[in-house]
Amino acid sequence: MNARDAGGEGLRLLSWVVGTAVSMSVIAGYVALSATVLAGRTLVGVASGTWRRMSSLRATSWSKETETPRAA
Repeated sequence: MNARDAGGEGLRLLSWVVGTAVSMSVIAGYVALSATVLAGRTLVGVASGTWRRMSSLRATSWSKETETPRAA
């Protein structure tokens, strides 16, 4: 093995390490994006459920307040 072979081995090792680091960062990005989308969809679901519940409570209390007593 001469100096040229050793340099080639070092370059090959460096390119492998860099390629692995890039791949890991891409995978981590996809995982983070998936977690963000999942959390966002969950929050939207909770907000819509709360809004539905609040609007039904508001409609019920509003209809009770607007009823006028009728004479028999």
